Amino acid sequence: MVVKRYLQPILGVLCLAGALTFTALITRYGVLPMDTAVYGWIAAHLISPGLTPVIQVVTQLASAVVLIVLTIIILVFVRNRRIGVAVALNLALAALLNQVIKRCIQRPRPYVTHLVVEHGFSFPSGHSMAATAFYGFLVFLVWHYVGNRAARTALIVPCAAIIPVILFTRVYLGVHWASDVLAGCLFSLAWLLLVAVPAAREFLLEPGPRPQHARR
Repeated sequence: MVVKRYLQPILGVLCLAGALTFTALITRYGVLPMDTAVYGWIAAHLISPGLTPVIQVVTQLASAVVLIVLTIIILVFVRNRRIGVAVALNLALAALLNQVIKRCIQRPRPYVTHLVVEHGFSFPSGHSMAATAFYGFLVFLVWHYVGNRAARTALIVPCAAIIPVILFTRVYLGVHWASDVLAGCLFSLAWLLLVAVPAAREFLLEPGPRPQHARR
């Protein structure tokens, strides 16, 4: 029971430590060996005229327009207004955090060929942070509110799967290094585990149905 109580903050601290480690490394060394190695492998084995248009579409799942539209849909159609408010606040604050870190670090975009047009600084990846914060928070909400195991799994699996897919698309498209997307993911995981989820449980969300696995 004690382990379960402290597991979430411990994981959050570990994610934050990982993100800060990437921050320190790229601040000191610039482009890391893993950055060039990962992009080099993708460029040599995966980038192709047939796959690129697909990647350009898939990466939009973490674009500002798509995430705002999804947030509005949740605000309008989910009867529990607190859920919509929680989703909107989580996305807005994660985006603000991303911009603050970017302006502090000011890492240039990769010097490789960009397959989409992007502006601004590179570290940490905004798409990676947004995808992790938004879809990760949806995973928490589904786990909290959906009691049916099959329905819960059907919703959680695609939400969770989108996150690594988005990380991959940003490196494939040449607009981020691997360290950008990994740090972005870790920053958002730390945000979710240490701030967003605890705050949502405390202030925004009403008790949901107890998941079936917990009833046994």
